[in-house]
Amino acid sequence: MTLNEVYVTKMCHDLAGTIGTLGNTVELFEIDPSFVKEGTSLLKNSARVLSARLKFFRALLGLDTEITTKIGDDYLKTTAPLFTINGVVSTRLQLAFLLLASEILIRGGVITLLPDGMKCSGDKILLDAEKRAILLGQTQILKPQYMAVLWICDYLSHHKQTVSITQTDDAIIFRIIPSGD
Repeated sequence: MTLNEVYVTKMCHDLAGTIGTLGNTVELFEIDPSFVKEGTSLLKNSARVLSARLKFFRALLGLDTEITTKIGDDYLKTTAPLFTINGVVSTRLQLAFLLLASEILIRGGVITLLPDGMKCSGDKILLDAEKRAILLGQTQILKPQYMAVLWICDYLSHHKQTVSITQTDDAIIFRIIPSGD
């Protein structure tokens, strides 16, 4: 599997469930026309989720597009926990860090963009050993569940940078540092 295959697989996974909801709702309309009133809200929500996720992945993986805090915030609203972003999102690297934050802040939390990285604060932070090892350049596991850290590492490698990780019980800080090459 290549990095591009990992990225496409992760993006498709993030879109597939919502597309399934759209299809199931339309089927329910056909079976029971009285479902239209309840189903309309499902269709509106699904369209909102798909739009937010497509804009996010286009900004992160596609051709140059304007990157804004709204793109990141709208994407985070499509995930189950609640997140607050402190700072202005303006780069692809920051979008990738938001994606990582959505994966490691299990119960939601606060994502603070720093001049040289990101701080995640919350009740339950889970940066598993594999993601940590990938971020620290100790391994490369080409699987869709590691898309955020793989993207970050690839970006940092191209910019001759690395990341340091500092973790406490209620926060984790990722700092971007020159690799020294």
